[in-house]
Amino acid sequence: MAYEKDYRKRILNFYYENGKTKTLFQFNISPSTLYGWIKLKEETGNLSSRTQKRKFKVPDPEKLDEYMKNPKNADKYIREIAKDFGCGKETVRAALKN
Repeated sequence: MAYEKDYRKRILNFYYENGKTKTLFQFNISPSTLYGWIKLKEETGNLSSRTQKRKFKVPDPEKLDEYMKNPKNADKYIREIAKDFGCGKETVRAALKN
């Protein structure tokens, strides 16, 4: 569950004034969440969520069309196609839907 930046700030301010125990009970958050926000604040200077950078290898639509037109590939499972293109099954599934 993602919390808004302002809410995180409010909780940390409460923590610095009242301590860990009161903060955890008042806002009903886990200690790991609180400590994660403290660490985030110390490392980055703000409380914005860390964004995950994911690199998906999306198959070229034209190559995928040619691949699927080949009769020997028409009956392949999605996992086999994904292996041939070097990407994930869900990526192939999404590409075939479009």
